[in-house]
Amino acid sequence: MNVNSNGYVLGFAVVVCVAMSAALAVTANLLKPAQDAAAEFDRQKNVMAAAGLVTEGDPRPRPELEALYRARVVEQVVDVTTGEVDAQKTPAEVAAMRKPEDRERYRVVAVAKDAQGNDEVFVLPISGKGLWSTLYGYLALEKDADTVRGITFFKHGETPGLGGEVDNPEWKAKWKGKTVLDGGDLVSVAVKKGRVDPAIAREQAHMVDGLSGATITCNGVTKFVKKDLLAFKPYLQKFWTK
Repeated sequence: MNVNSNGYVLGFAVVVCVAMSAALAVTANLLKPAQDAAAEFDRQKNVMAAAGLVTEGDPRPRPELEALYRARVVEQVVDVTTGEVDAQKTPAEVAAMRKPEDRERYRVVAVAKDAQGNDEVFVLPISGKGLWSTLYGYLALEKDADTVRGITFFKHGETPGLGGEVDNPEWKAKWKGKTVLDGGDLVSVAVKKGRVDPAIAREQAHMVDGLSGATITCNGVTKFVKKDLLAFKPYLQKFWTK
């Protein structure tokens, strides 16, 4: 066999490419369960952070935090067209839905419980466009379904130091205590261009300071937070009258 021939070289290259492709595919399949588990753990930490069950960078080991999630958080599938909990569907089934109309209709609410097992915080998924990416996060409301407990963003591609400051703990802390209702009407919480005026009661109640150099990202956050609150309105309004 002439190992210097064009045919041999080409054949050898093809064999190497096929072998490497197969090895990469096998490796990816082997790693996928661990990657999925890590992504799920990160999601759970963000739910708990929004609800105030953990702090940023909580040092407790993963098994302890996972046990805390199981003990204190219950996930419910909500049919947002009626506001009713659909006990026949699971969060995993919702995640697997492919039809846009189904994904819009069925959404998952994470309900954080107090030590006695009573509903304490409602954690709603939020998502929408910023400047460069789709942002994904959670908005947590107190048991009155009006007062903000916290907000987190766990996935986005916004510019570091600008729109990426949605991850800044100091900025996220500004959301705590804001309210989404004004005189019984759902007004949401808006990100102001500039700083909130402490002399204007409505701004104090329903606005947070903007992020410098990130107007489009801030406008996007304002828009999709209200969009998702409106989607959950049939569910939330049951708690507004209590």
